[in-house]
Amino acid sequence: MAREIKLSQIGDYIEGQYEKLLREAVEETDRRVKEATPVDTGRLRASWQIGENAANGEGADKDGNYRGKPAPPPDAINYRFGKEKLGNVYTVHNNLPYAEPVFTGENLPPSWGGKWRSKTDEFGNTQIQRNYVPHVVTKDMINYIKDRAVQISREL
Repeated sequence: MAREIKLSQIGDYIEGQYEKLLREAVEETDRRVKEATPVDTGRLRASWQIGENAANGEGADKDGNYRGKPAPPPDAINYRFGKEKLGNVYTVHNNLPYAEPVFTGENLPPSWGGKWRSKTDEFGNTQIQRNYVPHVVTKDMINYIKDRAVQISREL
């Protein structure tokens, strides 16, 4: 259905539509990263955070019990989630010291004996593929954003 928008309001309307897309992309990225995170105790999954113009923040409390719990809702550390604005940079990050070795195989702890490993499921399959989260989720989200932008432009 066509919309009637005053010429003077077009810029604000389009900005609002793309900020809506930005909010969707931030939430979807957070969801996909958490779903791709292997679970042993669940602390790694619970420690994902969203930062606005920063990637700081602590991981989940190491004494907490996260096993068997669903992925937590988005954790915005320095802004109000749902209030994303164009021009800011949003990061989905995990500051636990073992996040990088688990996902990328880089900076392996000495206890791993120089070999990257992933926890296996009950069938012996690895839970994640090396670099899946940083690379494949990023690529998937680029396509997601392109597709949603096309949908939004058709609605204008």
